[in-house]
Amino acid sequence: MPEVVFPASTADAWSAELALLDAAWQGGDTVTPVVVQAAVADWRDRLQQPPVPGEEMLDVVAATGALLGWSAPRWFCHLTGLRHRVAHIFLTSPQGMLVLQMRAPDKAEWPQYFDTTVGGHLKAGQDWEEGALGEIAEELGLPIADRGAWLTGGQLHRVGPIYERYGVRRGLPPICNRQVNQTFAGELTEWGLAHLHFADGEVAGIYLCSPQEAQRMIATDFLVAPGLRHAFPHWWHWRRSDDFSRLPALR
Repeated sequence: MPEVVFPASTADAWSAELALLDAAWQGGDTVTPVVVQAAVADWRDRLQQPPVPGEEMLDVVAATGALLGWSAPRWFCHLTGLRHRVAHIFLTSPQGMLVLQMRAPDKAEWPQYFDTTVGGHLKAGQDWEEGALGEIAEELGLPIADRGAWLTGGQLHRVGPIYERYGVRRGLPPICNRQVNQTFAGELTEWGLAHLHFADGEVAGIYLCSPQEAQRMIATDFLVAPGLRHAFPHWWHWRRSDDFSRLPALR
């Protein structure tokens, strides 16, 4: 959102009002698109958040990740707790090292913290595979059409079940973020590792480390973003599985 200055007294009133909306709407399960559309218009006026061409829209989903059939602006989902999808991808090097990203210094949240190789919101209309591969293309510059060259087997694997994360942060404006998360895994080829480039400026660099080093970083809270902290146990359980061949690949 653009930087807007509001009276300090507004924080408590807005937080209370949005908490009531969050409780009433239950992430989107108990509200209609018509009601949401009216609320979007209201909060646009309050936050001085005019519509812009290409505004990012997110599908609102059930706790299972199933589509509810309508979408809302990303900023509004983060304001009111409407449930939306986020993909976290762990990639490893051909030698088995885990590839972590360092978030860019100008990121609004967790700048210069270590995170999953790639992570991001699924845009409205995307399925899980499109969203995951699209985020890799945006952040690491690896084209979807060439995934056979940079991704071993040309496929990502779903890792563990979908899980929900929920958090509230006071401020102006407040944030109420309810995500349905899916973790994915894959192995970069030598070509893929050599052709990484930070296409959209969201990534400052990469760090190759052992899974044990990533565990140590999480355990000691060493510059670890929440996405990495929550997604790593799912990936690590998959990594230690005795039979990788039984794990589902995206098709």
